[in-house]
Amino acid sequence: MQFAACRLHLSKTEGGKSMNKKKLIAVVLAALMSISGSTVAFADTSSAAGSGSAAVVLENSDAEVVVTDADGLKTALEAGGKVKLGGDITMDRRYDIVIREDVVLDLNGCTITKSYGGLNHFIFVINGGSLTIEDSKGNGEIDATHSDDGYGIQLKGSGSSFELKSGTIRTTLETVDIYDSATNSTIKISGGSLISTKDNVLGVRGSGTVVKITDGDMRSDGRTGVYISNYGDPDSIQFTMTGGTLTHTGGRSGAIQLYKGATVTIGGEAEIESSSYAVQVQENTVLNVEGGKLSTSGSDAISGGETSSINISGGTISGKYGVCAEDTAAVNISGGTFDVSVGTINGSSGDSPNIQITGGNFNGKDVSEYLPDEGIAVPKVEITASGNVLTANASHPLAEAVFTYQWYKNGVKLEGETSTTLTADEYTTYSVEVTADYNGIKSMTVTAEYEHKETPPEPPKPDESKEQEYGDYFGNEKWDEVKKEIAKLIEDEEFGETIEMSATGLPYFPASVARELKGRDITLKIRKNGVTYKVNGLEIGSIDKIWYEFEELETELLTETPGDEEDSSKPADENKTNPNTGR
Repeated sequence: MQFAACRLHLSKTEGGKSMNKKKLIAVVLAALMSISGSTVAFADTSSAAGSGSAAVVLENSDAEVVVTDADGLKTALEAGGKVKLGGDITMDRRYDIVIREDVVLDLNGCTITKSYGGLNHFIFVINGGSLTIEDSKGNGEIDATHSDDGYGIQLKGSGSSFELKSGTIRTTLETVDIYDSATNSTIKISGGSLISTKDNVLGVRGSGTVVKITDGDMRSDGRTGVYISNYGDPDSIQFTMTGGTLTHTGGRSGAIQLYKGATVTIGGEAEIESSSYAVQVQENTVLNVEGGKLSTSGSDAISGGETSSINISGGTISGKYGVCAEDTAAVNISGGTFDVSVGTINGSSGDSPNIQITGGNFNGKDVSEYLPDEGIAVPKVEITASGNVLTANASHPLAEAVFTYQWYKNGVKLEGETSTTLTADEYTTYSVEVTADYNGIKSMTVTAEYEHKETPPEPPKPDESKEQEYGDYFGNEKWDEVKKEIAKLIEDEEFGETIEMSATGLPYFPASVARELKGRDITLKIRKNGVTYKVNGLEIGSIDKIWYEFEELETELLTETPGDEEDSSKPADENKTNPNTGR
């Protein structure tokens, strides 16, 4: 029996809702059966869009549209439902594909190639709908190959979502991007690959954004691997990676860069590797490392700056340094394993990060091994001077550690001197003992020493017109010769002798010469500006300066009561006694 030609249209109602699919199929079946009593064979319920055929589509819950060209792909994706590639598709001109419905795209081992380039022109734009990509056969890809404008998939509007289960998305620039003004968008990566040759694989923005990565492979050769920012509070974006890999090479901003307003949690079996930072956190962001592996071939595995917060309770961190803490970043390490070649914490002078280390394993050693005698680590102490005021500068890895101080002068305890500063009353040696206390746990005491010396006066500025040389303004070379003469007399035990010299052009008398003379019956006769000064070693009193004015010698240096004037007619040994021989 022959059938008359029949065209069947399945249309939507005015309200936009299609007829109940089961009921519609039953109606169609009854109509066909009424044509003849003969058996009617039904083809596959899938359709071929873009193939040029006039195939009838029976809309049921399992229906799958097979597309073979770009026009058919656009039509099917914008209609929503299940879409399968029937062959490779090339998009060599502009196709503005906007997804507002729920779509599942099966690559089916085929490739979509977008060779067309346009600034910020993405292959697909998801605006309020959802797109799930899978690959039932394997080796399926979506490629945006344009060298300058190869963009992948973008989420816009409100409530948009994207999930990659399998297959590969390969782009020149951003692979998957969330638009700045998007709200309540969701990205899930549970398999497949995201690859960008010049930019980030994920650009995460918007508010109310949720990103979950449980598996898959992400690779970026751009400035950063995953860029996260919404210029808001940390709760605006929730980014969680508990599996999969993220590899970043060639850039300097990190595998993950948190710029502003986001909370990132790394855990499980996630692996992040970068030639710069594994994770870089900046203003108003939070990083929680609960597991996984974070490594860098550069300097710092994790970099924290500005008002960021870094909490490490698990995972493995590898690099030259574990964490770089700058500005006012807060770092709390309560666990995790650090495999570092230089140190756990890196920083810059002038910054004031808040660092707390209460647990963890550091190059094979538990944190308890860094707490001597069941206490906390000893503090670092340095003494600096401003005039006569000495200051003890103490620091400790535990930012909340409290310090106690005790000052000493020449090894003698100075009662009541227990502050960070001390006013020195003499040019001598001072020291300070410092102990750190953290929540009732004390460190061993460390001692810092400082030799307080008088600063020698500055030489006058040279008179360029006279071209005078001030390289030896204090006459050190001349005084060295005098000290050699004194030493020779002492060695030969020739006491009662007088050394004569001219001090013309010399501004001061050095205390080092006085120390050589002190207690010795040796007289130094100094002629300067028509005045003769006599300095006898037996008359030298306390030496508490570095340099003396010549006119001050008798009042400040020669404090011993002089004896009767010598009788020049008598031999020297009748007037004075050799203090060493008693004769």
